[in-house]
Amino acid sequence: MNALIKLTDIDRPREPLEVEVVETNARAMIVGVPGTIMEFELRRSLDGAWFEGTIGGRHFRFDPNASTTRERASAATKGRKVAAA
Repeated sequence: MNALIKLTDIDRPREPLEVEVVETNARAMIVGVPGTIMEFELRRSLDGAWFEGTIGGRHFRFDPNASTTRERASAATKGRKVAAA
C-alpha cells in the first residue's frame, strides 16, 4: 500500500495538498495526485532536509520527520474517496 502524505504550500500554508507516494529514496520522492494522472518529483539537498518541488506554479515542501503520513487503507476505512492504484 502506498502512503498518503500532505504537502505544505509555501505561499498558502493553510491549503495543503494530499498526495500518494509513488516512489522514494534518500534524495527524491515521486508523488501522484489522487484522482488524476499527475505525478511530480520532490527533491532534497541533504539527508534530513525537507523535500521540495513545484507543480502548477505552486511550490510545496514535505518534512519527512513530521507526522503527516497515513496509509491508503486507513483513508478507505474512514469512508474518504481514495484513487485506485
